[in-house]
Amino acid sequence: MNKQQNRLMNVLVPVTALVLGVFVASLLIAMTEVSPFKAFGVLVSGAFGCSGKVWPLCITLGQSTPLIMTGLAAMFAFRAGIFCIAQESQYVFGAIVAAWLGVTLHWPSFLLVPFIMLCSMVVGALAAEIPAVLKVKLGVNEIISSIMINNIATLVLEYLVAFPLRADSGQKAQSAVLPQSLWLPQFIKGSRWGVSFVIALICVVVAYIVLWKTSYGYELRMAGQAPLFARYGGIDADQVVLNAMAVSGALAGLAGCMEVLGNYHRIMTGFSSGLGFDGLSVAMLGLSSPIGVFIVAILLAGIRQGAQLGLQINLKIPRELGGVLIALIILFISLQNIYTPLLKKFVSTSSLKE
Repeated sequence: MNKQQNRLMNVLVPVTALVLGVFVASLLIAMTEVSPFKAFGVLVSGAFGCSGKVWPLCITLGQSTPLIMTGLAAMFAFRAGIFCIAQESQYVFGAIVAAWLGVTLHWPSFLLVPFIMLCSMVVGALAAEIPAVLKVKLGVNEIISSIMINNIATLVLEYLVAFPLRADSGQKAQSAVLPQSLWLPQFIKGSRWGVSFVIALICVVVAYIVLWKTSYGYELRMAGQAPLFARYGGIDADQVVLNAMAVSGALAGLAGCMEVLGNYHRIMTGFSSGLGFDGLSVAMLGLSSPIGVFIVAILLAGIRQGAQLGLQINLKIPRELGGVLIALIILFISLQNIYTPLLKKFVSTSSLKE
């Protein structure tokens, strides 16, 4: 297949998975005696509508921000040939650093905010280097080490909010609220859509440039796709992996930091809400492409938002159906080897007709 056909396949595979997922979800909706067409219409309007005091679209964009960041983090790991699932721990550590420094230091906000972001990125990068070093130097499976680090991060978070950083003796353990001068502005109050989204968009653009317009990006892609060829070409694949994991951790750490500064303004019990793992899904569905990650993150955030605002409130359909739809899409992505030959045949036939 030529380059144009490969690009078409990269679009057709996730689109096919989406169509198949919607089809199966439609069957589930039909069992509730609700029209699937009506249900998906309500879901779309609840996710991307432009009505009301706070537009659902703005809320979706706000909720997509951490998904974009953790998706980019997982993408860099995948590109290096590492199936690392430690984005959750990097996200948590970044949030912890932001909450701690925000109440400890009393610098001017124009200095403190960038400093907090930088420290969160450094801590996230250091957390990412642990499974990377274990993999490169000792051959330890990155999935096992990632699971252990995720558990450690969760326990550290629970300890800190229950004891050293606890703000009061209320029922829920949580840290003190950060000074308002440190809050990242929101474009529309209550939407979570603000400066954090702009930063995420900048990260998408930079990631695209790094991957496809720099020598480092070429080395990263070669080390992940063809490590033997990379070594033969003089590329230090191990160092490339370590560098990629540092970038991955920095992005996930920044995601946690921005959630604290731009949304919650503190950390609390249960702050680790699985966003790190969601980033894996975003990277997989986005085919480890920055643009794909951006689109898929907004899509997944929209499905969840639409399921909550549309399906559950208006049609009394459980919002968990949104999670089911996402799971079905991921399932059909994992089963792509079944329908990919048919898509390739379709693409080849179409090219011959032209």
